Amino acid sequence: MTNIPAILHPTRPGDRYILALSCVLLGYAMIGKGFAYLGLPPFFIGEMALFAGLAVLLWTGCLVAALATLPSLFLATTMLWVLLRTLPYFGVYGFDALRDSVVVMYGGFAFVVIALLLEDGRRINSICRYYQVFLSVYIPTIPLVYVISRYLTEYVPNWPGYNVPVLQIRSGEVAVHLTGAALFVLVGLRKLSPFWIVFLSTTMMMVSASSRGALLAIVLPLTFASLVLGKVRELATVFLVGLMILVSAYAVETTFTDYREVRATSERMLNARQIVDNVASIVGQGGEQTEATKTWRLDWWNIIIANTVFGPNFWTGRGFGLNLADADGFRDGDHPDLPELRSPHSVHMTLLARAGVPGVALWLVFLASWFGMIMHVMLIAARREQTEWAGLFLFVCCYAASFVINASFDVALEGPMQGIWFWCLVGFGIGSAMVYRCQPIRIFSR
Repeated sequence: MTNIPAILHPTRPGDRYILALSCVLLGYAMIGKGFAYLGLPPFFIGEMALFAGLAVLLWTGCLVAALATLPSLFLATTMLWVLLRTLPYFGVYGFDALRDSVVVMYGGFAFVVIALLLEDGRRINSICRYYQVFLSVYIPTIPLVYVISRYLTEYVPNWPGYNVPVLQIRSGEVAVHLTGAALFVLVGLRKLSPFWIVFLSTTMMMVSASSRGALLAIVLPLTFASLVLGKVRELATVFLVGLMILVSAYAVETTFTDYREVRATSERMLNARQIVDNVASIVGQGGEQTEATKTWRLDWWNIIIANTVFGPNFWTGRGFGLNLADADGFRDGDHPDLPELRSPHSVHMTLLARAGVPGVALWLVFLASWFGMIMHVMLIAARREQTEWAGLFLFVCCYAASFVINASFDVALEGPMQGIWFWCLVGFGIGSAMVYRCQPIRIFSR
């Protein structure tokens, strides 16, 4: 394992906050939506963490410095636009308007993390160490936790007063963190043990069978990182071995088991046949159920595009607070008897519908500037042969890309389980890049 300096002793407010925020992120990753309901409405654990972070941000005195990059300015502008499209609807929809706006307003976490790193660049080491601890807990336990959350829900109690299980994690949430773990190993920040290989690969197969978005969130970032690192031969070997195992498992299943078309996403089996069906649906025509959910999404997205890009909501969108499923006549494609959704299974379509073309344009420009910034400093570090810095930036870039990919096909960044993780990662990327540019030292040395 790479030698990373010990964690800073948490005596200052900033160090204590990083430790507390790390515990919050661990809770979201391990427990999911159930963890998000800790607190007293309307102030749950995510809101309490944000308000505490904003206080720490002011304490550091680095607020202005945190705005000193192009991605930071684009993010601040996007947040301002979302705020302007939220406040007029607060009187009509109440806290629903604020709840919908967190898809971007949780970006406040990014500025908190940036300020903390600018106050003390050594905190990059602390965060890397905390992430190693997170992986040591997460990777061995998440297969069991995922199976319980998905297949033993009747044994999981609900929160008192809420129809929400105390444990509820989704395939996309697991996929992005598995991708982060694999990336951390791939760039050389941690060595891979045999136990990691078993737990990581097994859980990746489970979530890939359950969700096409999860499958893409794993495959695309890892493929890109492997190509950047020049590990084409290793990538090809893994691909061929995985393909052989998948083909063998598929042949056994089709020979000795009967096929039953599932009726809903929740009924998808964790087997090779379902993975093949998911891949077929991505590149062409899949089974009846997978094609039904794909058509359902595309129909809704076409309505949103017609109402904004080619309709009356071009400049303003429909605001935050309105239930988009109610407004557009869409229910859950898998369970039409359940209550309506609020968001259209794509963060880009959510912002287009609620914030109009200016809102989604600001969002896309922010993403382009952030990824451009991280890739730029990664190339500088690689050119200087500072391999650990370059590996860190590649890890952050591809990890964040995994979040965005999953959020392009699911309701992800609209909630705190993935939203807070994503925005903390955004802030870590910007802050680390700023520290690297101003203090090009070997922070990973002893």
